[in-house]
Amino acid sequence: MTVGRAVYQPVSASDSVPLLLDRSAARCPSHTAISIGETRISYAELLQRVRSLAQGLVELGVRPGDRVALMLPNTPAYVMTSYALLRLGAVIVNVSPQSQGSELVYILRQSEAVALFALDVFLPGLYKALDKSPIKYLYISSVQGLEKKLPVPPGVPSPRPLESLFRTPQESVAVPHAVADDLAVIQFTSGSTGTPKGVMLSHRNVLASVRQSALWMNAAELPNAGVLCVIPFFHVFGMSIGLHLTIAKAYRMILVPRFDALDLMPIVRLIEQERPLSFPAVPTLWAALMSHPAVTKELLSSIHVASSGGASLPEWVQQSYRALTGRPIYEAYGLSEAGGATHASPFPQGGALGSIGSPLAAVKAKLVDPEDGAREVAVGEVGELLVSGEVVMRGYLGNDELTRKVLRDGWLCTGDLARCDADGQYFIVDRKDDLIITSGYNVYPSEVEAVLVQHPAVQDVAVVGREDRLRGQVVIAHVVLRPGLAATSETLIELCRANLPDYKVPRSIVFADKVPRNPAGKTLRKDLSTGAESAS
Repeated sequence: MTVGRAVYQPVSASDSVPLLLDRSAARCPSHTAISIGETRISYAELLQRVRSLAQGLVELGVRPGDRVALMLPNTPAYVMTSYALLRLGAVIVNVSPQSQGSELVYILRQSEAVALFALDVFLPGLYKALDKSPIKYLYISSVQGLEKKLPVPPGVPSPRPLESLFRTPQESVAVPHAVADDLAVIQFTSGSTGTPKGVMLSHRNVLASVRQSALWMNAAELPNAGVLCVIPFFHVFGMSIGLHLTIAKAYRMILVPRFDALDLMPIVRLIEQERPLSFPAVPTLWAALMSHPAVTKELLSSIHVASSGGASLPEWVQQSYRALTGRPIYEAYGLSEAGGATHASPFPQGGALGSIGSPLAAVKAKLVDPEDGAREVAVGEVGELLVSGEVVMRGYLGNDELTRKVLRDGWLCTGDLARCDADGQYFIVDRKDDLIITSGYNVYPSEVEAVLVQHPAVQDVAVVGREDRLRGQVVIAHVVLRPGLAATSETLIELCRANLPDYKVPRSIVFADKVPRNPAGKTLRKDLSTGAESAS
Protein backbone atom coordinates (compact mmCIF):
# COMPACT_ATOMS: atom_id res chain seq x y z
CA MET A 1 0.00 0.00 0.00
CA THR A 2 1.52 3.31 -1.02
CA VAL A 3 0.81 7.01 -0.84
CA GLY A 4 2.90 8.90 -3.38
CA ARG A 5 6.44 7.56 -3.04
CA ALA A 6 6.08 6.73 0.67
CA VAL A 7 5.26 3.22 1.81
CA TYR A 8 3.28 2.40 4.93
CA GLN A 9 5.33 0.49 7.48
CA PRO A 10 3.39 -1.61 10.01
CA VAL A 11 3.69 -0.64 13.66
CA SER A 12 6.43 -2.57 15.47
CA ALA A 13 5.57 -4.61 18.58
CA SER A 14 7.67 -2.41 20.89
CA ASP A 15 6.29 0.94 19.69
CA SER A 16 3.90 3.11 21.71
CA VAL A 17 2.17 6.48 21.46
CA PRO A 18 4.33 8.37 24.02
CA LEU A 19 7.42 7.69 21.92
CA LEU A 20 6.01 10.22 19.43
CA LEU A 21 6.78 12.96 21.94
CA ASP A 22 10.17 11.53 22.90
CA ARG A 23 11.29 11.47 19.28
CA SER A 24 10.06 14.97 18.45
CA ALA A 25 11.59 16.42 21.62
CA ALA A 26 14.93 14.80 20.75
CA ARG A 27 14.74 16.01 17.14
CA CYS A 28 13.36 19.52 17.71
CA PRO A 29 13.72 20.42 21.42
CA SER A 30 13.38 24.18 20.91
CA HIS A 31 10.38 24.04 18.58
CA THR A 32 7.07 25.22 20.01
CA ALA A 33 4.81 22.28 20.90
CA ILE A 34 1.89 24.23 22.39
CA SER A 35 0.61 27.71 21.67
CA ILE A 36 -2.37 29.01 23.67
CA GLY A 37 -2.94 32.71 24.22
CA GLU A 38 0.42 34.21 25.11
CA THR A 39 1.78 30.90 26.39
CA ARG A 40 4.38 28.97 24.42
CA ILE A 41 5.68 25.56 25.50
CA SER A 42 8.62 23.97 23.70
CA TYR A 43 8.96 20.27 22.94
CA ALA A 44 11.77 19.93 25.47
CA GLU A 45 9.67 21.61 28.16
CA LEU A 46 6.58 19.57 27.26
CA LEU A 47 8.50 16.30 27.61
CA GLN A 48 9.95 17.41 30.96
CA ARG A 49 6.46 18.34 32.23
CA VAL A 50 5.01 15.03 31.02
CA ARG A 51 7.73 13.05 32.82
CA SER A 52 7.20 15.15 35.96
CA LEU A 53 3.43 14.50 35.88
CA ALA A 54 3.97 10.79 35.20
CA GLN A 55 6.10 10.63 38.38
CA GLY A 56 3.29 12.23 40.35
CA LEU A 57 0.80 9.72 38.93
CA VAL A 58 3.09 6.85 39.97
CA GLU A 59 3.25 8.24 43.50
CA LEU A 60 -0.54 8.58 43.47
CA GLY A 61 -0.75 4.86 42.74
CA VAL A 62 -1.65 4.83 39.03
CA ARG A 63 -0.35 1.63 37.44
CA PRO A 64 -0.25 0.11 33.93
CA GLY A 65 -3.75 -0.84 32.84
CA ASP A 66 -5.51 1.56 35.23
CA ARG A 67 -8.28 3.58 33.58
CA VAL A 68 -8.23 7.35 34.07
CA ALA A 69 -10.95 9.65 32.72
CA LEU A 70 -10.17 12.96 31.04
CA MET A 71 -12.95 15.54 30.87
CA LEU A 72 -10.91 18.38 29.44
CA PRO A 73 -11.07 20.67 26.42
CA ASN A 74 -8.02 21.43 24.24
CA THR A 75 -5.66 22.76 26.90
CA PRO A 76 -2.07 22.05 27.92
CA ALA A 77 -3.56 20.02 30.78
CA TYR A 78 -5.11 17.57 28.32
CA VAL A 79 -1.86 17.19 26.36
CA MET A 80 0.33 16.69 29.42
CA THR A 81 -2.07 14.40 31.29
CA SER A 82 -2.77 12.15 28.31
CA TYR A 83 0.92 11.69 27.46
CA ALA A 84 1.84 11.12 31.12
CA LEU A 85 -0.84 8.43 31.45
CA LEU A 86 0.16 6.72 28.20
CA ARG A 87 3.78 6.82 29.33
CA LEU A 88 2.86 4.76 32.38
CA GLY A 89 0.81 2.27 30.38
CA ALA A 90 -2.42 3.58 31.90
CA VAL A 91 -5.57 3.82 29.77
CA ILE A 92 -7.23 7.12 28.84
CA VAL A 93 -11.01 7.27 29.06
CA ASN A 94 -12.08 10.20 26.90
CA VAL A 95 -15.21 11.90 28.27
CA SER A 96 -17.06 14.70 26.53
CA PRO A 97 -17.95 17.64 28.81
CA GLN A 98 -21.46 17.24 27.39
CA SER A 99 -21.80 13.90 29.21
CA GLN A 100 -23.87 14.50 32.31
CA GLY A 101 -25.94 12.66 34.88
CA SER A 102 -26.71 9.02 34.23
CA GLU A 103 -24.67 8.91 31.02
CA LEU A 104 -21.56 10.14 32.83
CA VAL A 105 -22.12 7.65 35.65
CA TYR A 106 -22.48 4.85 33.10
CA ILE A 107 -19.21 5.78 31.34
CA LEU A 108 -17.24 5.97 34.59
CA ARG A 109 -18.66 2.70 35.88
CA GLN A 110 -18.32 0.83 32.60
CA SER A 111 -14.70 1.91 32.21
CA GLU A 112 -13.91 1.37 35.93
CA ALA A 113 -12.06 4.70 35.95
CA VAL A 114 -10.14 5.29 39.18
CA ALA A 115 -9.39 8.98 38.65
CA LEU A 116 -10.88 11.91 36.78
CA PHE A 117 -9.13 15.02 35.43
CA ALA A 118 -11.47 17.90 34.61
CA LEU A 119 -11.87 21.66 34.48
CA ASP A 120 -13.05 23.31 37.68
CA VAL A 121 -15.97 24.87 35.79
CA PHE A 122 -17.38 21.34 35.34
CA LEU A 123 -17.51 20.70 39.10
CA PRO A 124 -21.22 21.55 39.60
CA GLY A 125 -22.23 18.82 37.13
CA LEU A 126 -19.62 16.38 38.39
CA TYR A 127 -20.80 16.73 41.98
CA LYS A 128 -24.19 15.36 40.91
CA ALA A 129 -22.66 12.17 39.50
CA LEU A 130 -19.37 11.23 41.15
CA ASP A 131 -20.90 9.76 44.32
CA LYS A 132 -22.35 7.01 42.11
CA SER A 133 -19.04 6.33 40.32
CA PRO A 134 -15.83 4.42 41.10
CA ILE A 135 -13.72 7.62 40.98
CA LYS A 136 -11.24 7.79 43.89
CA TYR A 137 -9.24 10.86 42.83
CA LEU A 138 -10.42 14.11 41.29
CA TYR A 139 -7.90 16.57 39.83
CA ILE A 140 -8.83 19.90 38.33
CA SER A 141 -7.22 22.52 36.15
CA SER A 142 -8.57 25.92 35.26
CA VAL A 143 -9.10 28.10 32.20
CA GLN A 144 -11.28 30.75 33.84
CA GLY A 145 -11.89 29.26 37.26
CA LEU A 146 -14.87 29.33 39.60
CA GLU A 147 -15.67 32.54 41.39
CA LYS A 148 -16.34 30.68 44.62
CA LYS A 149 -15.55 27.26 46.02
CA LEU A 150 -18.39 24.79 46.07
CA PRO A 151 -19.05 22.50 49.03
CA VAL A 152 -18.01 18.93 48.25
CA PRO A 153 -20.99 16.54 48.56
CA PRO A 154 -20.71 13.34 50.64
CA GLY A 155 -19.19 10.41 48.75
CA VAL A 156 -17.31 12.64 46.28
CA PRO A 157 -13.49 12.91 46.39
CA SER A 158 -12.21 16.38 47.19
CA PRO A 159 -10.86 18.13 44.10
CA ARG A 160 -7.14 18.74 44.03
CA PRO A 161 -5.23 21.06 41.68
CA LEU A 162 -3.47 19.33 38.81
CA GLU A 163 -0.32 21.33 39.57
CA SER A 164 0.04 19.47 42.89
CA LEU A 165 0.86 16.25 41.02
CA PHE A 166 4.06 17.39 39.34
CA ARG A 167 7.21 15.80 40.83
CA THR A 168 10.89 15.51 40.02
CA PRO A 169 10.91 12.60 37.53
CA GLN A 170 12.77 9.44 38.52
CA GLU A 171 14.46 6.97 36.20
CA SER A 172 11.53 4.56 36.58
CA VAL A 173 9.31 6.79 34.42
CA ALA A 174 12.00 7.94 31.98
CA VAL A 175 11.09 5.27 29.43
CA PRO A 176 7.49 4.57 28.39
CA HIS A 177 6.21 1.24 29.72
CA ALA A 178 3.52 0.55 27.10
CA VAL A 179 3.93 -1.56 23.95
CA ALA A 180 1.96 -1.62 20.73
CA ASP A 181 -0.74 -4.10 21.70
CA ASP A 182 -1.48 -2.59 25.11
CA LEU A 183 -4.78 -0.79 25.51
CA ALA A 184 -4.30 2.98 25.13
CA VAL A 185 -7.73 4.62 24.91
CA ILE A 186 -11.36 3.83 25.66
CA GLN A 187 -13.34 6.08 23.34
CA PHE A 188 -17.03 6.23 24.17
CA THR A 189 -19.37 6.66 21.24
CA SER A 190 -23.12 6.47 20.98
CA GLY A 191 -23.08 6.10 17.20
CA SER A 192 -26.57 6.82 15.85
CA THR A 193 -28.53 5.08 18.62
CA GLY A 194 -28.34 3.50 22.03
CA THR A 195 -26.18 3.48 25.15
CA PRO A 196 -22.58 4.78 24.80
CA LYS A 197 -20.20 2.06 23.63
CA GLY A 198 -16.61 1.92 24.85
CA VAL A 199 -14.35 1.52 21.82
CA MET A 200 -11.07 -0.11 22.89
CA LEU A 201 -8.10 1.29 20.96
CA SER A 202 -4.57 -0.07 21.39
CA HIS A 203 -1.35 1.88 20.94
CA ARG A 204 -1.06 0.06 17.60
CA ASN A 205 -4.47 1.35 16.49
CA VAL A 206 -3.62 4.95 17.38
CA LEU A 207 -0.13 4.83 15.87
CA ALA A 208 -1.39 3.26 12.64
CA SER A 209 -3.94 6.07 12.28
CA VAL A 210 -1.26 8.70 12.91
CA ARG A 211 1.25 7.04 10.59
CA GLN A 212 -1.11 6.75 7.63
CA SER A 213 -2.25 10.37 8.07
CA ALA A 214 1.39 11.51 8.09
CA LEU A 215 1.93 9.69 4.78
CA TRP A 216 -1.20 11.24 3.31
CA MET A 217 -0.39 14.79 4.49
CA ASN A 218 2.73 15.11 2.35
CA ALA A 219 2.62 18.89 2.27
CA ALA A 220 5.88 20.78 2.01
CA GLU A 221 7.56 20.34 5.40
CA LEU A 222 7.68 23.71 7.12
CA PRO A 223 9.63 23.72 10.40
CA ASN A 224 7.26 23.92 13.37
CA ALA A 225 4.22 24.60 11.16
CA GLY A 226 1.00 25.38 13.01
CA VAL A 227 -2.07 23.17 13.33
CA LEU A 228 -5.25 24.93 14.44
CA CYS A 229 -6.70 22.53 17.03
CA VAL A 230 -10.39 23.37 17.28
CA ILE A 231 -11.75 19.81 17.14
CA PRO A 232 -11.73 18.52 20.74
CA PHE A 233 -9.01 16.02 21.60
CA PHE A 234 -11.66 13.91 23.37
CA HIS A 235 -13.11 13.29 19.89
CA VAL A 236 -11.23 10.61 17.93
CA PHE A 237 -10.71 12.94 14.92
CA GLY A 238 -9.16 15.62 17.12
CA MET A 239 -7.12 13.10 19.11
CA SER A 240 -5.58 11.50 16.03
CA ILE A 241 -5.11 14.51 13.72
CA GLY A 242 -4.94 17.45 16.13
CA LEU A 243 -2.95 15.94 18.96
CA HIS A 244 -0.88 12.89 18.02
CA LEU A 245 -0.16 13.68 14.35
CA THR A 246 0.91 17.21 15.28
CA ILE A 247 3.33 15.88 17.89
CA ALA A 248 4.61 13.18 15.51
CA LYS A 249 5.55 15.86 12.97
CA ALA A 250 6.92 18.25 15.65
CA TYR A 251 4.38 20.83 14.52
CA ARG A 252 2.84 23.52 16.73
CA MET A 253 -0.52 22.87 18.39
CA ILE A 254 -2.56 26.09 18.34
CA LEU A 255 -5.01 25.19 21.08
CA VAL A 256 -8.62 26.40 21.04
CA PRO A 257 -10.35 25.33 24.29
CA ARG A 258 -13.77 26.33 22.97
CA PHE A 259 -15.39 28.22 20.12
CA ASP A 260 -18.75 29.81 19.48
CA ALA A 261 -20.19 29.27 16.00
CA LEU A 262 -22.04 32.57 16.42
CA ASP A 263 -18.80 34.47 17.11
CA LEU A 264 -16.01 33.35 14.79
CA MET A 265 -13.82 36.41 15.24
CA PRO A 266 -11.53 34.66 17.78
CA ILE A 267 -10.88 31.96 15.17
CA VAL A 268 -10.32 34.59 12.47
CA ARG A 269 -7.82 36.41 14.67
CA LEU A 270 -5.97 33.18 15.47
CA ILE A 271 -5.59 32.41 11.77
CA GLU A 272 -4.28 35.95 11.19
CA GLN A 273 -1.78 35.73 14.05
CA GLU A 274 -0.61 32.12 13.88
CA ARG A 275 -0.83 31.43 10.12
CA PRO A 276 -1.51 27.69 10.47
CA LEU A 277 -0.51 25.21 7.77
CA SER A 278 -3.23 22.73 8.75
CA PHE A 279 -6.79 23.28 9.89
CA PRO A 280 -8.92 20.18 10.55
CA ALA A 281 -12.54 21.13 11.28
CA VAL A 282 -16.07 19.79 11.24
CA PRO A 283 -18.50 20.74 8.44
CA THR A 284 -20.53 23.08 10.65
CA LEU A 285 -17.42 25.19 11.33
CA TRP A 286 -16.41 25.25 7.66
CA ALA A 287 -19.96 26.32 6.73
CA ALA A 288 -19.88 29.12 9.31
CA LEU A 289 -16.47 30.32 8.09
CA MET A 290 -17.49 30.36 4.45
CA SER A 291 -20.50 32.51 5.39
CA HIS A 292 -18.44 35.00 7.43
CA PRO A 293 -17.61 38.41 5.91
CA ALA A 294 -14.13 38.51 7.49
CA VAL A 295 -13.00 35.31 5.73
CA THR A 296 -10.92 36.23 2.68
CA LYS A 297 -8.46 34.56 0.33
CA GLU A 298 -5.57 36.28 2.11
CA LEU A 299 -6.79 35.09 5.52
CA LEU A 300 -6.81 31.47 4.35
CA SER A 301 -3.64 31.65 2.25
CA SER A 302 -1.41 29.89 4.82
CA ILE A 303 -3.76 26.90 5.13
CA HIS A 304 -2.48 24.24 2.73
CA VAL A 305 -4.24 21.36 4.47
CA ALA A 306 -7.88 22.23 5.13
CA SER A 307 -9.66 19.03 6.13
CA SER A 308 -13.17 18.12 7.17
CA GLY A 309 -14.52 15.10 9.01
CA GLY A 310 -17.18 13.89 11.42
CA ALA A 311 -20.08 14.37 9.00
CA SER A 312 -20.71 15.06 5.32
CA LEU A 313 -19.40 18.38 4.00
CA PRO A 314 -22.12 20.35 2.17
CA GLU A 315 -21.26 20.74 -1.51
CA TRP A 316 -21.74 24.51 -1.43
CA VAL A 317 -19.05 24.79 1.25
CA GLN A 318 -16.55 22.86 -0.87
CA GLN A 319 -17.41 24.92 -3.95
CA SER A 320 -17.14 28.22 -2.05
CA TYR A 321 -13.76 27.29 -0.55
CA ARG A 322 -12.33 26.24 -3.91
CA ALA A 323 -13.60 29.42 -5.56
CA LEU A 324 -12.06 31.58 -2.83
CA THR A 325 -8.71 29.84 -2.31
CA GLY A 326 -8.06 27.72 -5.39
CA ARG A 327 -7.55 24.75 -3.07
CA PRO A 328 -9.89 22.00 -1.87
CA ILE A 329 -11.13 21.11 1.56
CA TYR A 330 -9.97 17.52 1.97
CA GLU A 331 -12.97 15.51 3.05
CA ALA A 332 -12.16 12.56 5.28
CA TYR A 333 -14.21 9.69 6.62
CA GLY A 334 -13.53 7.77 9.78
CA LEU A 335 -15.00 6.40 12.96
CA SER A 336 -13.99 5.78 16.54
CA GLU A 337 -13.85 2.05 15.87
CA ALA A 338 -10.98 2.65 13.43
CA GLY A 339 -9.01 5.11 15.54
CA GLY A 340 -9.81 8.05 13.24
CA ALA A 341 -9.82 8.39 9.47
CA THR A 342 -10.00 5.44 7.08
CA HIS A 343 -10.53 7.42 3.84
CA ALA A 344 -9.45 10.84 2.61
CA SER A 345 -9.53 12.90 -0.57
CA PRO A 346 -6.29 12.62 -2.54
CA PHE A 347 -3.59 15.16 -1.67
CA PRO A 348 -2.97 17.75 -3.04
CA GLN A 349 -5.55 17.78 -5.85
CA GLY A 350 -8.60 16.88 -3.76
CA GLY A 351 -11.39 14.52 -4.69
CA ALA A 352 -14.63 14.53 -6.62
CA LEU A 353 -17.41 16.67 -5.17
CA GLY A 354 -19.07 14.79 -2.34
CA SER A 355 -16.42 12.07 -2.23
CA ILE A 356 -14.56 10.91 0.88
CA GLY A 357 -11.68 9.81 -1.35
CA SER A 358 -9.99 6.45 -1.20
CA PRO A 359 -8.72 4.22 1.64
CA LEU A 360 -5.67 5.44 3.52
CA ALA A 361 -2.44 3.46 3.67
CA ALA A 362 -3.18 1.24 6.68
CA VAL A 363 -6.69 0.38 5.49
CA LYS A 364 -8.35 -2.06 3.12
CA ALA A 365 -11.97 -1.44 2.20
CA LYS A 366 -14.82 -3.18 0.43
CA LEU A 367 -18.57 -2.77 -0.09
CA VAL A 368 -20.92 -5.67 0.56
CA ASP A 369 -24.62 -6.33 0.08
CA PRO A 370 -26.32 -5.04 3.28
CA GLU A 371 -28.49 -8.17 3.37
CA ASP A 372 -25.82 -10.64 2.24
CA GLY A 373 -22.51 -9.66 3.78
CA ALA A 374 -20.66 -12.33 1.82
CA ARG A 375 -21.38 -10.70 -1.55
CA GLU A 376 -19.34 -7.71 -2.69
CA VAL A 377 -21.33 -5.21 -4.73
CA ALA A 378 -20.41 -3.97 -8.21
CA VAL A 379 -18.82 -0.61 -9.02
CA GLY A 380 -21.43 2.12 -8.58
CA GLU A 381 -23.73 -0.08 -6.50
CA VAL A 382 -24.58 0.88 -2.91
CA GLY A 383 -23.28 -1.46 -0.21
CA GLU A 384 -22.23 -1.46 3.41
CA LEU A 385 -18.68 -0.21 3.91
CA LEU A 386 -16.29 -2.66 5.58
CA VAL A 387 -12.70 -1.82 6.52
CA SER A 388 -9.75 -3.80 7.88
CA GLY A 389 -6.19 -3.08 8.96
CA GLU A 390 -4.07 -2.04 11.92
CA VAL A 391 -6.40 0.85 12.72
CA VAL A 392 -9.35 -1.39 13.60
CA MET A 393 -10.28 -1.50 17.30
CA ARG A 394 -9.94 -4.44 19.65
CA GLY A 395 -13.68 -4.39 20.30
CA TYR A 396 -16.32 -2.85 22.55
CA LEU A 397 -15.62 -2.77 26.27
CA GLY A 398 -17.74 -5.36 28.08
CA ASN A 399 -19.86 -6.15 25.02
CA ASP A 400 -18.64 -9.30 23.29
CA GLU A 401 -21.95 -9.81 21.48
CA LEU A 402 -21.82 -6.44 19.76
CA THR A 403 -18.10 -6.89 19.07
CA ARG A 404 -18.82 -10.16 17.24
CA LYS A 405 -21.57 -8.43 15.29
CA VAL A 406 -19.34 -5.65 13.90
CA LEU A 407 -15.99 -7.49 13.68
CA ARG A 408 -16.31 -10.33 11.17
CA ASP A 409 -13.38 -12.29 9.81
CA GLY A 410 -11.02 -9.38 10.37
CA TRP A 411 -13.36 -6.78 8.84
CA LEU A 412 -15.08 -3.93 10.68
CA CYS A 413 -18.69 -3.46 9.57
CA THR A 414 -19.09 0.32 9.72
CA GLY A 415 -22.87 0.44 9.34
CA ASP A 416 -22.43 3.12 6.67
CA LEU A 417 -23.78 2.68 3.16
CA ALA A 418 -21.52 3.85 0.34
CA ARG A 419 -20.71 3.43 -3.33
CA CYS A 420 -17.39 3.38 -5.15
CA ASP A 421 -16.79 4.76 -8.64
CA ALA A 422 -14.50 3.43 -11.36
CA ASP A 423 -11.63 5.62 -10.06
CA GLY A 424 -11.76 4.04 -6.61
CA GLN A 425 -13.32 7.10 -4.97
CA TYR A 426 -15.89 6.36 -2.25
CA PHE A 427 -19.12 8.25 -1.59
CA ILE A 428 -21.06 7.86 1.66
CA VAL A 429 -24.77 7.49 0.98
CA ASP A 430 -26.25 7.06 4.47
CA ARG A 431 -26.25 5.08 7.68
CA LYS A 432 -27.51 1.53 7.27
CA ASP A 433 -29.79 2.08 10.29
CA ASP A 434 -31.24 5.24 8.70
CA LEU A 435 -32.39 3.48 5.52
CA ILE A 436 -36.12 4.00 4.94
CA ILE A 437 -38.02 1.14 3.28
CA THR A 438 -41.35 2.29 1.89
CA SER A 439 -43.60 -0.03 -0.12
CA GLY A 440 -40.56 -2.25 -0.70
CA TYR A 441 -38.38 0.56 -2.07
CA ASN A 442 -35.16 1.81 -0.45
CA VAL A 443 -34.95 5.53 0.32
CA TYR A 444 -31.71 7.08 1.52
CA PRO A 445 -32.45 10.18 3.66
CA SER A 446 -29.46 12.05 2.21
CA GLU A 447 -30.85 12.05 -1.33
CA VAL A 448 -34.13 13.64 -0.18
CA GLU A 449 -32.22 16.14 1.98
CA ALA A 450 -30.06 17.10 -1.02
CA VAL A 451 -33.20 18.15 -2.92
CA LEU A 452 -34.81 20.09 -0.07
CA VAL A 453 -31.70 22.19 0.68
CA GLN A 454 -31.87 23.52 -2.87
CA HIS A 455 -34.80 25.70 -1.80
CA PRO A 456 -33.46 29.17 -0.92
CA ALA A 457 -35.55 29.35 2.26
CA VAL A 458 -34.22 26.06 3.68
CA GLN A 459 -31.34 26.41 6.13
CA ASP A 460 -31.17 22.83 7.39
CA VAL A 461 -33.05 19.56 6.95
CA ALA A 462 -33.17 16.02 8.27
CA VAL A 463 -35.21 13.16 6.82
CA VAL A 464 -36.43 10.14 8.79
CA GLY A 465 -38.84 7.26 8.34
CA ARG A 466 -42.15 6.91 10.19
CA GLU A 467 -43.90 3.62 10.62
CA ASP A 468 -46.94 3.23 8.37
CA ARG A 469 -49.48 0.40 8.41
CA LEU A 470 -49.78 0.19 4.62
CA ARG A 471 -46.31 1.12 3.33
CA GLY A 472 -44.12 -0.09 6.20
CA GLN A 473 -42.56 3.36 6.45
CA VAL A 474 -43.15 6.77 4.94
CA VAL A 475 -40.70 9.65 4.47
CA ILE A 476 -40.86 12.59 6.92
CA ALA A 477 -38.76 15.74 6.46
CA HIS A 478 -37.81 18.06 9.32
CA VAL A 479 -37.03 21.50 7.89
CA VAL A 480 -35.40 24.56 9.45
CA LEU A 481 -36.11 27.79 7.55
CA ARG A 482 -33.68 30.67 7.20
CA PRO A 483 -34.52 33.71 9.36
CA GLY A 484 -36.83 36.08 7.51
CA LEU A 485 -37.63 33.62 4.72
CA ALA A 486 -40.73 31.48 4.26
CA ALA A 487 -41.79 28.29 2.50
CA THR A 488 -44.88 26.14 2.73
CA SER A 489 -45.00 22.37 3.02
CA GLU A 490 -46.79 22.26 -0.32
CA THR A 491 -43.96 24.19 -2.02
CA LEU A 492 -41.29 21.91 -0.59
CA ILE A 493 -43.16 18.74 -1.48
CA GLU A 494 -43.63 20.00 -5.04
CA LEU A 495 -39.87 20.59 -5.24
CA CYS A 496 -39.35 16.96 -4.25
CA ARG A 497 -41.93 15.72 -6.76
CA ALA A 498 -40.09 17.56 -9.52
CA ASN A 499 -36.79 15.88 -8.64
CA LEU A 500 -37.59 12.50 -7.10
CA PRO A 501 -39.73 9.44 -7.77
CA ASP A 502 -43.02 9.47 -5.89
CA TYR A 503 -42.01 6.91 -3.25
CA LYS A 504 -39.13 9.18 -2.14
CA VAL A 505 -41.31 12.28 -1.78
CA PRO A 506 -41.95 13.21 1.88
CA ARG A 507 -45.46 12.54 3.08
CA SER A 508 -45.06 15.20 5.78
CA ILE A 509 -42.99 18.32 6.34
CA VAL A 510 -42.24 19.21 9.96
CA PHE A 511 -41.04 22.77 10.48
CA ALA A 512 -38.53 22.87 13.34
CA ASP A 513 -36.30 25.38 15.13
CA LYS A 514 -33.20 23.22 14.64
CA VAL A 515 -31.95 19.82 13.56
CA PRO A 516 -30.30 17.92 16.45
CA ARG A 517 -26.64 17.21 15.70
CA ASN A 518 -23.64 15.93 17.62
CA PRO A 519 -20.52 18.14 18.04
CA ALA A 520 -19.15 16.86 14.71
CA GLY A 521 -22.29 17.97 12.88
CA LYS A 522 -23.76 14.49 12.34
CA THR A 523 -27.56 14.38 12.39
CA LEU A 524 -29.03 12.69 15.48
CA ARG A 525 -32.02 11.13 13.74
CA LYS A 526 -32.99 9.16 16.84
CA ASP A 527 -33.77 12.49 18.55
CA LEU A 528 -36.26 13.52 15.87
CA SER A 529 -39.97 13.01 16.36
CA THR A 530 -41.68 11.22 13.48
CA GLY A 531 -44.97 12.95 14.09
CA ALA A 532 -46.53 15.12 11.42
CA GLU A 533 -47.17 18.63 12.66
CA SER A 534 -47.54 19.78 9.05
CA ALA A 535 -48.79 17.08 6.71
CA SER A 536 -49.25 17.14 2.98
